[in-house]
Amino acid sequence: MAPGRGDTCGMRGVAGTCVAAQAALCKATAGHRQLVLQLGGSADGPRLREERRRRSAEARELSAGLRSALLAGLRQAPASPEERRELERLWVLFLSALELFLQDLHRAHHLCQLFSAQGGGTAPLHTGLGGRGPPTRKGSRRGGGPVQPPAALRLEEEIEQVRATLAEMESRANIPLWTVEATQPVGTGDIAAPAAGAARGGPRAEHCCRVL
Repeated sequence: MAPGRGDTCGMRGVAGTCVAAQAALCKATAGHRQLVLQLGGSADGPRLREERRRRSAEARELSAGLRSALLAGLRQAPASPEERRELERLWVLFLSALELFLQDLHRAHHLCQLFSAQGGGTAPLHTGLGGRGPPTRKGSRRGGGPVQPPAALRLEEEIEQVRATLAEMESRANIPLWTVEATQPVGTGDIAAPAAGAARGGPRAEHCCRVL
């Protein structure tokens, strides 16, 4: 769940930086998810998979920055109790975002193994709706330029990196998850699709929880 725009404007210091980073992370992971959902479809191909790798790298870079900022903010003395509560809330939201991102990476890994772009797997599904499918190759890569590792291997490295970040956040920040209480009614669209709301930047991208 991404914090609202008003949160970023109304906060300063570490909390304000983390709010902005959390919003950027949600936007990046939402874009990555949209690309993952197209794997194996009529729009699948080298361009789509390269864009997914780029979005994944962007999300992992944002995760690393947000992790450092949150850990630093939680270790130092907060400017106010409100800032401390906000940092703890952002920590929980960050864990949720990482877990969803990790699920998408596992889904991408499965689809890339099932629909191999280098042959040996199931052919992509051509539904006739959108996309032109993977472009034809002009020759093979027998010489010149480094050979890229298989997509499944690259995804395994991405998965391990996100899993390590998630484990570090859970072990180094002693914040019980039960202290976070939902503040939005059940059934709202933003809870069902928080990252999508953040990507749109809609007016309802607001707080979803609070620290007790």
